[in-house]
Formats: sequence, C-alpha cells, structure tokens
Amino acid sequence: MDGRDWLMGIGLVIMAGVTRGFSGFGSAMILAPGLSLLFNPQQVVATVILLEMTASVGLVPEALTKTKWQKVLPMVFAAIVMIPMGAYFLVLLDPLLMRRIIGGLILIFVVLLLFDKHVAFKPGIVLSSGIGACSGFLTGLTGMGGPPVVLYELSGRETAAANRANLISFFALTQFVALVSYWLQGILSILVLRRFLILLVPFLVGLMMGRFLFKWVSESVFHKVVLGLLV
Repeated sequence: MDGRDWLMGIGLVIMAGVTRGFSGFGSAMILAPGLSLLFNPQQVVATVILLEMTASVGLVPEALTKTKWQKVLPMVFAAIVMIPMGAYFLVLLDPLLMRRIIGGLILIFVVLLLFDKHVAFKPGIVLSSGIGACSGFLTGLTGMGGPPVVLYELSGRETAAANRANLISFFALTQFVALVSYWLQGILSILVLRRFLILLVPFLVGLMMGRFLFKWVSESVFHKVVLGLLV
C-alpha cells in the first residue's frame, strides 16, 4: 500500500469513529466495506472487531445503566450461539465474494432505512432472539452485526439515548465472542494486530469527536444524521 491508500484508510477510520461515538453504532458498516478495498477482507473483519471493542470500553459504563435488558439479553444469547458459525464461513469464502457480500449488506441496510422507516416491530423474546441470531451470524461472517439490530431498535418508540445504550451494550457483549472465534479460526494474526495499532489513534480521535457531537445534537435530527453518515 502507498501513502495515498493509508491516508484514505485513516480518513475512513476517523469517519467511523465519529459515527460510533455519536450514535453507538455504524463504525463497522463504514470500516468493513471501505477497508476491504485496501486489505484482505478476512483480515479487515478481525481489525474491525478490535476497533469496535476499543470503542466499547469508554462507552459501556454509561450505557449499562440505560439499557433495556429485557429486550437486549435475548438478542445477546442468540447472537453468541451464531457468531462461531459466521466465523467458520468467513474462512471458507473467497475474498472477492466477501467484498460483494459486505457491499450488498450495506446497500440493503441503507435502502431499508430510507424506505421502511415507519415499519414497527412489537418487541418479544422470539423476535429479539431471531434478530440476535441474524446479527450474530453477520458479526462472525462480516464483522457487521449492526444492520438487523439497528433496524429493530430504530423501529421502536425508544428515545435516541435509549437506542444508543441498547446498541452499545449489545455490541460490547457479543464482540468478545467474535474475537475468540476469529482467533480459533486463525484469522487473528500479528499482521491484524499491527494494523489495528496503526489505526487505533485516528479511530479514538473520531470517537471523541462523535461523543462531543452527541451532546449537542437534538433528538429530532438523530436518525437523519446517522443515516447520512452511513450513506
């Protein structure tokens, strides 16, 4: 990779950090497709999870007190079961196919947010478990477990702060399992750790910027800003 590629990668990482700090989600959905154009997609998935876990460290303490656990825990348990299966398929798939899968998922997610925003789901254990299982498989396969969970959260009537807390807690509890699965599959290499350390500082800068913006942005524009960042 030349200097221009690295600058592009660092820019993507800063943007992803701002998104995660502001909304509690979205960083993986920026990092996975963008960095996959610069690195091996399998390695990118592991790098993304490491950055996501770093983001959770500072956000989790506050989020834990605001999380709606009766809604989040069924999703967490189902996701934990499915993450290793997703990681298994990650190793088997061709890198070019992985890029297409990641890009397709992002496209589907954005379209659903644009045209299906008024569809409401009634929370329940069965539905929450199904959403969690889908998210867990996608986490293991692509590092992007956000789309189904985010759509589920945004379809409800919770405040922006409550949605943000639920998402942060969910991702924090599932990402460690994903990291262990990647290690068992041989994806978590020295190269991945080195790349993570290089990208860590710009990601943290973006994260702090996003957290600052969240305190000053009204709830009425919350969904619009998040969707704009993802597009």
